Amino acid sequence: MKKIYLLDTNIVSEFSKERPDTQVTAFYLARKNLCAVSAVTWQELKRGVERLPEGRRKHYLQECMNIYVNCLEVIPYDKFSADICGELQARAELDGRTLPAYDSQIASTAVANGMVLVTRNTEDFKYIKDKSMLRLENWFTAEFS
Repeated sequence: MKKIYLLDTNIVSEFSKERPDTQVTAFYLARKNLCAVSAVTWQELKRGVERLPEGRRKHYLQECMNIYVNCLEVIPYDKFSADICGELQARAELDGRTLPAYDSQIASTAVANGMVLVTRNTEDFKYIKDKSMLRLENWFTAEFS
């Protein structure tokens, strides 16, 4: 089944909270077979876990990662995504802006694969949305654009 939703790091991180947002959880459960993460998001999640000191929190998040790997397909950051990202970053620089590397890679992966990027930080992606075919959803506020 083709994946439609690319979950940003802040969405996936929500699932590991003691009290995850019920609306975000409900949106995910209704669409779980249509959701994936980018390789860049996976990298951010892995990095976050690995930086923690040994202990209960780290072990809990490692278990979460073991669950995520079985539930969420990881979409690669490939040449097509990199081409889109390079074009967007260059356009931003010509406009006097600098795009965050990871965010622009995640957004470019969504654009390259015709997916909707689901994020809490829609404002962080506004420039990319305005300059590309990026579609955004914020499941915290039910904002769809």
